[in-house]
Amino acid sequence: MLRRHLTLFLLSAAFAALFLFPAFTGLLTDWWWFGEIGYRIVFTRELTTRLLLFLAAGGLTTGVLYLNLRAAQRGLVPNPVVLQFAPGAQRVDVSAALRRLSLPVSLGFGLLAGFAATPAWDLVLRMIHRTPFGVVDPIFSRDIGFYVFTLPALSAAIEFLTTLTRLCLFLLVPLYWMRGDVVLGPRGLSIEPAAGLHLAILLAVLFVLTALRLWMVEIPDLLYSTTGPLVGAS
Repeated sequence: MLRRHLTLFLLSAAFAALFLFPAFTGLLTDWWWFGEIGYRIVFTRELTTRLLLFLAAGGLTTGVLYLNLRAAQRGLVPNPVVLQFAPGAQRVDVSAALRRLSLPVSLGFGLLAGFAATPAWDLVLRMIHRTPFGVVDPIFSRDIGFYVFTLPALSAAIEFLTTLTRLCLFLLVPLYWMRGDVVLGPRGLSIEPAAGLHLAILLAVLFVLTALRLWMVEIPDLLYSTTGPLVGAS
């Protein structure tokens, strides 16, 4: 037992030395450098924004996925999928195993989403500290600052929510199929009413996000169009 604990401690120390120590030294070097040139507030603001983005994106992804997975696995499964990997071995209820995996899977995707969102810190800060240019475009009468500061952040936010909704659908459709709530038989597709309502709500959210992207992102993007002989709306 002591040898096992010692091995785990050595592995943890090796992991920290290989991955955490270089990151810490990089942060410390940047902290000193920004302090020397009198712009430490820039460095701390970037770190704070990265942390808040990680928590917001990771927390939202974890919460949405977990709630959807738990909602999809409510009630009893009339015909559960049971596997037996070897003769005489204990049978495994796949539906119950998937229910126990809801939280770890949600946390894993939330962690990935948090890390994926942190590079967008500059988009967030540019939108928060946006400055009007005092000049409007001739097509939509918006200040030019909207296209420089606000539009990229709106595009990234809508794309994140769209990806999250698609991920929910990607996980729920096979889950409902394994539970027997979605059946593709010779007479066509059969969907249990509660499962159909759940999937319909997610599809409706996806359509709303698509409409928002068309209205708030792609229409203003027409000013950057290069499909005609000139750059701009045509």
